Amino acid sequence: MRVLPTTDEDSPPILVVRTDYRDDAAWQRLKADLDVPWVFDERDEDNGRLKEDVLFVEDPSWTGAGPAEILAVLTASDECGWEVVFLADRAGLSGPRPTLLAVSTDPEEETPPFRVAALSTPHEMHCNLGLANMDFSDFEGWDGLPEGS
Repeated sequence: MRVLPTTDEDSPPILVVRTDYRDDAAWQRLKADLDVPWVFDERDEDNGRLKEDVLFVEDPSWTGAGPAEILAVLTASDECGWEVVFLADRAGLSGPRPTLLAVSTDPEEETPPFRVAALSTPHEMHCNLGLANMDFSDFEGWDGLPEGS
């Protein structure tokens, strides 16, 4: 049976679900990218960086799973807790730089899933969505990746 974590934390970690197991080196690159802090204020070297905690789901039963399957399990509980979930899928792990598929957990969100660079964008999205500074749709194409990719 496939399971995903639930949370009732006010500030849960970034949730990344691995759905492709073909290339462990690419997975390690993705994890290394997510370990780099997001620089939100270049003028303040001491306090202008943010590194959110990341919860990696590494369960081969999720191999090949798409957004609908992930959302069905995540949103089955009233305690989903995440604004967005990131999928480490085949397309994201096969390029020169790792990308993630960002998927909103809001059932009313009209913006379809889209790709984001693993380096910094998940931290930025997680922070701003949690603070309600920005909407999910504001991030599509944010880091230069083509919309709909």
